[in-house]
Amino acid sequence: MKIILNVLAVIFAASTLWSQEGPPEGGFQTFHVQAEDPYEYIEFLKDNPEFLKAGGGDVAGYCMTVSGHDYPGEMFIWNGFSSLEDMMAGATNYNPYGAPTALKKMRTIKYSSFWKTMTPFELTPGFERVTRVSVKPENVLAFLQSTQVLEAAMKAAGDDFQLDVFQPIGGGPEGNTFMVRGIAKDGQTMGAIFDKGYSGSVPWGQAFANMQSLVDSFERDSIEQCEILLENG
Repeated sequence: MKIILNVLAVIFAASTLWSQEGPPEGGFQTFHVQAEDPYEYIEFLKDNPEFLKAGGGDVAGYCMTVSGHDYPGEMFIWNGFSSLEDMMAGATNYNPYGAPTALKKMRTIKYSSFWKTMTPFELTPGFERVTRVSVKPENVLAFLQSTQVLEAAMKAAGDDFQLDVFQPIGGGPEGNTFMVRGIAKDGQTMGAIFDKGYSGSVPWGQAFANMQSLVDSFERDSIEQCEILLENG
């Protein structure tokens, strides 16, 4: 019951933050698997886009964990939708258990999730630092705002970086957390940003500290490589 009440409080706080314009439209559905060979699996989907189309939405892609795995071959396929209505309406259209044998042998199904975008962002997948964080309901407004302040400060300093926040819907055991994605175009760019951060002399250092101060706990931390595989027009 406590988790449910906390989630409702988070939703209410977020709706207050966006009381004028509302949060960004749309959301994502993710299909998590353990791939025998993630690279082979990705190439198969590139060559057989009908399996991506079956998931629906306006755009589809993948994210492959490269550091901080929960299990070997950790990755997921994502489908982006312009509305939560469209996302949930088609949630059961694709039957992953009915996939051809060749595809079944490439992966073990783990779970699926829905995600609501909570901050404005441009869909430019790349090399991504992904954290799951817990934020007290009374701090949600300030936290969401702080991520946008940090992103603006980093861009003003010339760093090619994007910071996005997502809230799970039907998120299972971690449903009371936010997913924060820090996105750079590639590993070299991300590494250079980390070098600057650890130097202790970046102009966005205080904005970063302010954001972290609003996090109650860090539940998970990983690095993922993400890419768009299909755009449906």
